[in-house]
Amino acid sequence: MSTATSGTAVPAGNDFEALLDRARAGSGQALRRLHDTLNGEVSGYLRVRGATDVGAATNEVFHRAFSRLDRFKGNESGFRSWVFKIAHNLLIDEHRKRIRRPNVVSDIDPTRHDVTGGNVETEAMARLNSADVAALLDRLTDSQREVMVLRIVAGLTLAEVAEVLNRPVGAVKSLQHRAVESMRKNFDHSAYPIAPSARSQR
Repeated sequence: MSTATSGTAVPAGNDFEALLDRARAGSGQALRRLHDTLNGEVSGYLRVRGATDVGAATNEVFHRAFSRLDRFKGNESGFRSWVFKIAHNLLIDEHRKRIRRPNVVSDIDPTRHDVTGGNVETEAMARLNSADVAALLDRLTDSQREVMVLRIVAGLTLAEVAEVLNRPVGAVKSLQHRAVESMRKNFDHSAYPIAPSARSQR
């Protein structure tokens, strides 16, 4: 699964540490690199999960992240999880204020990320338009929907989703499995057959 689709990849290993150190020191270039790497995925996640003002919410996520860089400890994968946890908590705060169930909007590209490891399920989902995918997601439980949106829109691995949601990886894998099974049942099997296949182990 891709770890960045916004045009700039998060550097790995020592390069990431060096970038993070520069960002902590206030380097505008380093901060822009971190921002540009995740901006598209963060805004897409917030949009699909029903943020009232996606632009403002995205800016707030990065404001919170960059103002707390000294608190972050970890590698590039951990950083992605950390930023999306901030986004997740921001949505919780917003949803509590609105006191209503968030709507899943149809701004989803089902081919953007490989959710199931490149199998026939992914190929079948690619035949659906974003409105179809949104309708399928809307029939899931909140927990299942959250997992699938983080997988499809944010492009996170199972381990990263587990970190964001503060759940064991096994629990996230189970939620994904039940979500895919539910989506399969609601598919038009005659037009878009989805055969059973192994779940992603990532």
